[in-house]
Amino acid sequence: MELGIVSFFNKERGFGRIKTGNFPEGVFVHFSDVQGEAKILVENEMVRFEVDHTDKGLRARAVVRLTERLRGRISQFSKGFGYVKTSDSQQQYFLHHSDILATGFRRVAHDFEVEFSPFETERGLQAKEVIVTDMRPALEKFAHLGDTTTQLEHLISLVQPEMWSPSNLKNYLIHVFRRIEEEGKIAFGKDNRGADYASFHTGLVTHSYEEIFAYFTPNRKRYHPAGYLQQPRWALKTFAPESDYLMSYFPERPEMACFYTDPAELIFDPARRLVPDYDHIVGERESRFPEKFRSWGREELLNRLRNAIHLAERRVRRNYRTAVPQYYDGAIQLLLPLCLESPDHADMALVVAREHEIYRAQTVLPLSWAYQNARLIAPPEALWLTRQKSTEVAGPEGIRI
Repeated sequence: MELGIVSFFNKERGFGRIKTGNFPEGVFVHFSDVQGEAKILVENEMVRFEVDHTDKGLRARAVVRLTERLRGRISQFSKGFGYVKTSDSQQQYFLHHSDILATGFRRVAHDFEVEFSPFETERGLQAKEVIVTDMRPALEKFAHLGDTTTQLEHLISLVQPEMWSPSNLKNYLIHVFRRIEEEGKIAFGKDNRGADYASFHTGLVTHSYEEIFAYFTPNRKRYHPAGYLQQPRWALKTFAPESDYLMSYFPERPEMACFYTDPAELIFDPARRLVPDYDHIVGERESRFPEKFRSWGREELLNRLRNAIHLAERRVRRNYRTAVPQYYDGAIQLLLPLCLESPDHADMALVVAREHEIYRAQTVLPLSWAYQNARLIAPPEALWLTRQKSTEVAGPEGIRI
């Protein structure tokens, strides 16, 4: 076998080249010839392989890595660090953003799939040389969505009127499905010919309050440009209410996602103090403020923020319904209105999280982001949040915080 060094590898397309003393021009390598579950080679990695002389040139076969690489999924990531859970042993490896092989600030999100080198340090297991291999959300790994825009416009025609656009409705479904999958609430059934079907509860209702479900059939198109990605077993067929004939194939009705266990979490407790972290809000989240507010300068923005938080606290202590619950990272938080210019108009939302015996406020959200986060639990009814007209949607990482 040859001993060589990986000179480059294109993870999007799944191929690269290996250089050796005998073949300084390099030998073509394809991900399918890499042994083990981790298929993406790292530049300058040492490997052993057999050389195959093909009509198209030299090709590496039976590629064996000299250092261990594992596959896993991001189970948690916030503020530049988190954890990777392996796909086989379910062990958790600590991940710092500086260990991700990428340029700039290395940001990943829940459900991203990665390959990494495992290390055991004094502080425990740690993931190094991390490569993101799959950024698809859980819904897109579960099913091929086809002509997404057409499907989502059909769903918008079914649901009760809200601030839906195809993009923010897709974002909503992505996060609902993540929770559905976590809770094991995907339903499966068969028709009278034995054909398979799958379904999940969207959490949405029609104009006549009939609940709406997503229905899936087996995916017949199992191709993806990046061939090393696992292909979805299912394909989206349609969105339809429970009265549709498709529901007759399921012995049990799919259940809604549950985002909380204690209803008291959804209500602001006036007995708890509210402690704002002004340095973090202005120092770390200043970019979230509209440009006209940033132009005031740091001191003026801080003064306006203090007054707005004081007003929000007075409002919520007099009317608990001022606080709108949102679901984020497995926990319930509360959203309060921030009125930076006029006491009659909310400009942003303050995120409040329960921490032991207090509420801590460490970040703010644009109103459009806040609406999307809150909508996972239920359609928000607080006027300060529903009056806003923006349809801006969150970025690829989805729900924002």
